Amino acid sequence: MIAPAGSPYPTIDIIGYGPNEIVELKGARLDDIRCTRAAQSIIWVNITGRGDVELIRSIGDIFALHMLAMEDLMNLHHRPKVEEYDDHVFLVSQLFSPGPDFVSEQIALFLGKNFVLSFQETPGDCFDPLRERIRQGKGRLRTAKADYLFYTLLDAIVDQYFPVLERYGESLENIEERVVTKPDSHQIATLHDMKRGLLTIRRAIWPHREMLNAIIRDENPLVSDETRIFFRDVYDHTINLMDIVETYRDIASGLVDVYISSVSAKLNEIMKVLTIISTIFMPLSFIASVYGMNFDRSASAWNMPELGWGFGYLLSLLLMVSIAIGLLLYFRLKGWLGERHPRK
Repeated sequence: MIAPAGSPYPTIDIIGYGPNEIVELKGARLDDIRCTRAAQSIIWVNITGRGDVELIRSIGDIFALHMLAMEDLMNLHHRPKVEEYDDHVFLVSQLFSPGPDFVSEQIALFLGKNFVLSFQETPGDCFDPLRERIRQGKGRLRTAKADYLFYTLLDAIVDQYFPVLERYGESLENIEERVVTKPDSHQIATLHDMKRGLLTIRRAIWPHREMLNAIIRDENPLVSDETRIFFRDVYDHTINLMDIVETYRDIASGLVDVYISSVSAKLNEIMKVLTIISTIFMPLSFIASVYGMNFDRSASAWNMPELGWGFGYLLSLLLMVSIAIGLLLYFRLKGWLGERHPRK
């Protein structure tokens, strides 16, 4: 086995419990694992970091974990999957953080007789509510077998996708308002980033469906029929997540089309204004160019007699203004300057 690059030194947290007692150790050692396992009905060992191969191998030896599962444990690029061995089950899942940054990490779970192991990449997880339930003895955790703890861990991982997708939904709503009123290039870049993020989440959720379906379908002595019903509920959550992801992807694609339509409409409005201005100035330019010609009035009475009028300059300006106003009124009647709303 080879330790993943940059992985921190492992820290071990232990929770051992039964119906009437609980033992919790932070920063534990290998001897603590052996003692707690021997003394308690159920033991949950949470290992954060995989930077020490020998320590990870020693933990595997304590629980007699299969060597292939241990090899897969040290590979942080596995897609979510489940593998069944003679006396334990190995599961790989993907956890997404709902924080401001799009962060994911691989979590590996082992289920055996009376024990559950969880391996994380970095400190911090979504299991604190579960730990609190064990401490307070709420629900059926303290009286159930290890497979129920295994289920609750996987359920917490899958439920963590909902707040992540909720952030995407809020972002889509905000962009939807701006993309119609004030479209800009930053919005299209944001939409493409969101589509890539949703595709990443979809690729993580899809194998969870296959994994959960295998747990529900295949008979295994470590997973009771009673607990298998709860795994069906997690499976339903993955179906719901897939529907949400597909909906948000459709909305993001639709907003890209709306952005393109909004930009095109805005460009059309600009071109319409420029065309109207050009159309108005065409006759004005014609009049100005006619009176800019240098004809000799003394050679003929027909050579631009208006140049000799006392109010010729004023009349030419009035003619230009009249033409401009007339064109604007014509454009208004045609509806080219905007829709005409009848009075109520």
